[in-house]
Amino acid sequence: MQSRIKVLLYQLLLILVLFQISRLLFIGFNQALFQNMAWSIVPFHILHSIKFDLTALCLVNGPFILLSLLPFRCCEKRIYQYFLMVLYAVTNTVALVANFVDIFYYPYTLKRLTFSIFGYLGTQANMSSLGLEFLITYWYAFVVMGFIVFLLIRFYLFTLKKLTPIIDAFSYKKASALWLLSAYVIVSGCNGNINLWGNTLSIKDAIDDVSQPEEAGIVLNSAFTIISSYMEKTEKPAFFSRDELNVILPPVHPSHNDSTFRPDNVVIIILESFTRETFQSLNQDLDGGLYKGYAPFLDSLMQESLYFTNASANGRKSIDALPAILASIPANQTPFILANEKGEKVESLTSHLRQRGYKTMFFHGSHNTTMGFAKFCQSAGVTHYLGLNEYPYCGDFDGTWGIWDEPYLQYMAEELTKCEKPFLSTVFTLSSHNPFVVPDKYKNKFPKGTNGIHETMGYTDHALREFFNKAKTKPWFNNTLFVITADHSITPYHKEYATSGNAFAVPLMFYAPGRDTLKGKREERVQHIDIFPTVLNYLNYNEPFNSAGHNLLDPQEPTFTVNLINQCYQMTQGDYLLLFDGQKSIALFNLKEDRYQKHNLLTNQTIQVRQMEARLKGWIQRYNPQKH
Repeated sequence: MQSRIKVLLYQLLLILVLFQISRLLFIGFNQALFQNMAWSIVPFHILHSIKFDLTALCLVNGPFILLSLLPFRCCEKRIYQYFLMVLYAVTNTVALVANFVDIFYYPYTLKRLTFSIFGYLGTQANMSSLGLEFLITYWYAFVVMGFIVFLLIRFYLFTLKKLTPIIDAFSYKKASALWLLSAYVIVSGCNGNINLWGNTLSIKDAIDDVSQPEEAGIVLNSAFTIISSYMEKTEKPAFFSRDELNVILPPVHPSHNDSTFRPDNVVIIILESFTRETFQSLNQDLDGGLYKGYAPFLDSLMQESLYFTNASANGRKSIDALPAILASIPANQTPFILANEKGEKVESLTSHLRQRGYKTMFFHGSHNTTMGFAKFCQSAGVTHYLGLNEYPYCGDFDGTWGIWDEPYLQYMAEELTKCEKPFLSTVFTLSSHNPFVVPDKYKNKFPKGTNGIHETMGYTDHALREFFNKAKTKPWFNNTLFVITADHSITPYHKEYATSGNAFAVPLMFYAPGRDTLKGKREERVQHIDIFPTVLNYLNYNEPFNSAGHNLLDPQEPTFTVNLINQCYQMTQGDYLLLFDGQKSIALFNLKEDRYQKHNLLTNQTIQVRQMEARLKGWIQRYNPQKH
């Protein structure tokens, strides 16, 4: 029996070592996200990670451990040991694959994988082409994983040689007692502690081990977060009574507009992955004032628009952007498109404007079922969805995602000209998405920059220039409001953007070529959910509506942003950023004086904290009841 225990400990120790190797690779491949982290604290992060790795070990290997220690002679047979080998190799390969996937996926989401990833994968209609593309791009990761599978099997076969008979006539009682003890330890380990009735270790506990929420990704284990997010039950918080909540965070925008409704057309352009870092106009102090950016046309258009220098996406995924922009639905741990399985109708910009006779359209050159956009558009009241299936021309497919941006935007301009007026049209570009390729005729035309995406940003910027050149010749152009933003931010190059405060930074501009009053630069903290109420107010909409956002055309209306990173809430308001773990505030930073978030002011700004914390608790109570 002692040899079996010894061999089992070696087998489990190998998994813990591999977990740490994957964590070191995670840190190494994602250094751009941790530019402002003191590398001297990495050993402490590794130390804190052990409890998450041990919990993951128990969750994944519990059946294997208990089956290995069964006190029966049949367990000595070779066929049973080979069965255990398969179980050991399969379950731990899956756990390690999850950790290796997050090496490359975490930069897009700023959270370790949770169970919702399986629902998200179900929205991807082009998984075969994407899978091939990922295989080509990340071939080295697949080689490493193949080696790990080989190592697990080879090591297990090696340990079999070290076994001696595990049970003899007088050891049944001891073996049975050991099995029961092991069962208790495993169940306790699955809870993350050695007390079966103690508090269960949760994902948000990692926030207590780090100084910045993005660093929690270092401490966590992806196998743990997937299983934990599936098992965890989320109760709707109740910080305030209903009346108190309505005072702190009124959900209804009352009608104060006495002007005549203005039925201007509205075109919302959502740019794939155009972070705020893309633009020279929004980064005039970068690189000693010499930063040029990668979107010269949009930079020039910004000077003719009302634009915001501190705009944020609500989430880090494309699937979060559409509900936030069209319906003011904040991003949560589970994207709303996945949570709204029944396709229930939602109050939205499109549903309100349809009541005023607007034709509502959504353009996206990818597969029609991609990311559940078509399903959401239906629940939001969009009457016409124009995707890859409706695109009439051949030869414009990019080979992976859909139609190149330039021909697709030209197609949209023609469709807008033909449709009834007024219209509300939303378009989601796609060419600036991994694998970052441009049409052959544009190769080497746009700056390569410091990241593969920069060349494709130049191409999409050019496509927008051509779109506006064409739109200017159309009769609908001068009575149209253009809203331009991006779906989410990306991995930064400059350390100024390697902070939680800038992890969601995107552009936001309102361009009305026929209205000279809609111009200028504003520095408030704003976000995607503000677009819905702002557009309705621009059109002099005079009926009440529900929205989590703010009217950005009223400079007196207070604004703020709320985001989630690794289950940590962060709120920005004015110059301040507050981090809140769901129960208590853990940090406060002055972003104007401390752009790298080095100095925690939590104990020095109690009034500021109380005001922001009350509003943030109200936000959580009203908008975050979902399980992740």
